[in-house]
Amino acid sequence: MKATSTSVIEKIFNYVFVFLASAGLGYALVNQFMLNHPNKDFLLIMICLFFASLASWQRKKYSKS
Repeated sequence: MKATSTSVIEKIFNYVFVFLASAGLGYALVNQFMLNHPNKDFLLIMICLFFASLASWQRKKYSKS
């Protein structure tokens, strides 16, 4: 049985992390502006997680090149 390489696991983790962060950010934005249930703390946390996930993904992408 072959061992899964670390770079494949990192790529999968990055895609999952970006997807979950964007889903959470979308949920926070819908709650904030469409449903009028403001939760600024949750919105701020999701914005930070979204940018952290994008920065991590870009760092991994450009560090391999």
